[in-house]
Amino acid sequence: MPEVTIVGSGLAGISAANRLMERGFDITLYEQNDFLGGKLGAHRDGEKDNPHEHCYHMYLNWYNNFWQFMREIGAIDKFIPSPVIGCRLPGDKQRQTRAYLTNPGSPTTILTNMLNGIGSPADQFLSAYSLLDLIGTQWMSGSDLDQTSVKVFFRSRGYSTDGSLAASARTLAEAFASPSYLSSARSYQSLVKYGYRHPDPSLWLLTQNTNDGIFEPWGHHLEKRAKDLGRRFEVRRRTRVEKLHMTNGEVRKLTLGAMPHNPTTERGKRTKATKTWEIDFGGDLILAVPPGALGRLVSPEIAASAPKLEDVRLLRSEPMISLDVYFKRKIPGLTNSITLLQDSNYTLSLLDNSQVWTNPPAGGTALNVISSNADLIVDYPNNVILDLMLEELQRFLDFKLDLKIADHELRNDDVDYARCHVQTNAGEELFVNQVGSWDYRPKATCDIPNLFLAGDFCQTFVDVVTVEGAVVSGLMAAEALRRKRGIGAPIDIVRPDSYPALVPAALALALRPVAYAATAVSLADSMVRSQFSRIFPNG
Repeated sequence: MPEVTIVGSGLAGISAANRLMERGFDITLYEQNDFLGGKLGAHRDGEKDNPHEHCYHMYLNWYNNFWQFMREIGAIDKFIPSPVIGCRLPGDKQRQTRAYLTNPGSPTTILTNMLNGIGSPADQFLSAYSLLDLIGTQWMSGSDLDQTSVKVFFRSRGYSTDGSLAASARTLAEAFASPSYLSSARSYQSLVKYGYRHPDPSLWLLTQNTNDGIFEPWGHHLEKRAKDLGRRFEVRRRTRVEKLHMTNGEVRKLTLGAMPHNPTTERGKRTKATKTWEIDFGGDLILAVPPGALGRLVSPEIAASAPKLEDVRLLRSEPMISLDVYFKRKIPGLTNSITLLQDSNYTLSLLDNSQVWTNPPAGGTALNVISSNADLIVDYPNNVILDLMLEELQRFLDFKLDLKIADHELRNDDVDYARCHVQTNAGEELFVNQVGSWDYRPKATCDIPNLFLAGDFCQTFVDVVTVEGAVVSGLMAAEALRRKRGIGAPIDIVRPDSYPALVPAALALALRPVAYAATAVSLADSMVRSQFSRIFPNG
């Protein structure tokens, strides 16, 4: 029987395993953690019941291949629509979360988003118009856009204002975990053009943690399918591939290492294996691992046979700190939507899992808080990170922190510290679509005939790092392998829809006078506010 060894059980690896097994392959899947899912997975600490995510996740309408898998494993009904992205301002403790963006890209919500009260209507219009202009841009090639940052692209448009640029930067930080001056305009164009084609609802949320809602059901689905098809499907957990060995131009031996714990949930130095051993294997190899892990596997021996693989070391990844905060009571004002904390230190956003999950954690409010600008504090001890993020969170939410009386600490606060969890994701960083990165991203195939690559950072028609990007990369690697072996039917890979480029280009051109009029209004408003502040400095 044809065999394939897959390294990594994230979306890319498990998608490839699913389709190849259906076409007659025996599968061996190596995963360095004791849970499936990679950066989308969730784990529990020891005997504690509360699950911890890499971060909260959003699922978009145009994730065609992902949704197909969810239907197959019986998880499609576990998602709920979320049309609104919320926003809270400093001092919003006593008020309801504001609606920041409602189904962006939908003609029916243009006025709603312009009049959200968070930015001036003129700046909100210009922010939305700049996205329309971006997806309608025809005169720049893909390579030119890849060499242009989002900030430079928007700044080059004569209609842009400081307010519209700030609004775009907020949205980008949430989507890319990267500042606009580093993010590729090409990748951002892909994200926007696919989202604008199907804007209602703007996103979906999973009503369970990802381990219970997606990956354990997916693992059981694969086990059942393997039994029905007479195939071998074996998952070897807490086993990391340490080294690849070449024989006659192909990878034919692996050095494996036993992990003492889950490497991606422990901060600090790279986890060392408690023991290592070598195995020979036949068939093909799919590496569905993050850029950093792939770079470590590209030894001089591998690079001599596939020189382009060395370029993966030029890709940049960023940590996103994930903080699970448990409160002893319900915190007022929160909604069940992803919420941005505007002008927050560390670029914070949150999701109230206690309102989204069908079986929420016991007790009061349970938040997952994400820091998209984690470089500032990621090297601090976990207890320091917890204190800093809670203090910043308190600027936006109504809750009490510790009170200290004399030398005796009095736990008279709303935070359930015993259940809080800081996950810095150091070692499990998120690849960011930075300027000029496209040419360094690997394709599904390389110069080593039996080695294939998958992961959200690989070159795909999706381009942008997303859930769907990871799934598509796994399917592309699986199809390249299947085609090479000539086994089974072609793997169906569905491309997302987008408007013909001439449609947004023509609309952007028609609205250009309105954009410049909005610019004039915005500048006039800024001047009036500036003069008012000068004359009445105390308001």
